[in-house]
Amino acid sequence: MKWDEGKTIQTASIESTRTLLLAIIDTPSKYLDEPIIRDSLISQGSLAKLELEIDLEGEPLRIRPLSINTFKKRCEERIPGGFPAIDRLRKSAALAINKEEQKPPKKNNRTRESILEQLAEANLSLDVHKRSNLILLQTLSDVRSKLDGVVSAQDEATRKVRAAEILKRISAITSLNPEMYQIPPIQKAAVVSIAAKGKKND
Repeated sequence: MKWDEGKTIQTASIESTRTLLLAIIDTPSKYLDEPIIRDSLISQGSLAKLELEIDLEGEPLRIRPLSINTFKKRCEERIPGGFPAIDRLRKSAALAINKEEQKPPKKNNRTRESILEQLAEANLSLDVHKRSNLILLQTLSDVRSKLDGVVSAQDEATRKVRAAEILKRISAITSLNPEMYQIPPIQKAAVVSIAAKGKKND
């Protein structure tokens, strides 16, 4: 093999190594069960000695083992950023795989236990909505029945007292709801003067 030919093969191997490291960083989950690749990320020397043929999304990659000195030299000649750039990629790839390995296993949402759990959560949410609706309906019915007493009051003072009682009653009933369904408390409410039933304003 001629010297130039050997250098070309070594350079191609270095470029394939860089492509592999970028792929690992991008999708580390694909390489969790690849001990040869994972071992190559342990050190600079182990990466230089990597021998691998792999098909990467339709692109065949062939990586040949090199001495650490040759590996560094070819990186400096061909790779942007030289050998330090490749070494940073190696460390990033190793970190990406470690992080992926530490992730909790994904929950299988199609298991019987998971389906029953989701059903229980849905039933609980539905029950909360039903109870909230009943409370609001009770509030509306109660207020409607008491409004007649406000309208029929003979004087302004009585109307104010009865209106205040209604507001207090509304707050008391709706406070039974979960927080997201509660009506904000009324700090101050003006009572509009209205004529009692059977009377007209002068």
